[in-house]
Amino acid sequence: AVLEALKYDTEVMIEEYIKGDEITCPIIDGKMLPVLAIKPKGKFFDIASKYGDGGADEFIVELNEDLHKEVEKMALETYKLLKCDVYARVDMLVKDNIPYVLEVNT
Repeated sequence: AVLEALKYDTEVMIEEYIKGDEITCPIIDGKMLPVLAIKPKGKFFDIASKYGDGGADEFIVELNEDLHKEVEKMALETYKLLKCDVYARVDMLVKDNIPYVLEVNT
């Protein structure tokens, strides 16, 4: 895969695969809304799952207190560091009670 990618550019970014539960943290005007879990109905959360009708279930998830504090802290810090304005969603993966920032949608 790396050799194939190098056909199109001189640099390739390689990331560790983290298998975990996906959550999204909506933020409006610097204030965090309830954390949502994302459960794809298929094997992967691909474009069909993301945008197709019934491709995934999204629902408010109750995290344990310590994990919720860490998720909120990371989401708000990410929002501020990237100078997000008005609305953003910080997507994370949670594995073994450790949150990892996946991406930010604005």
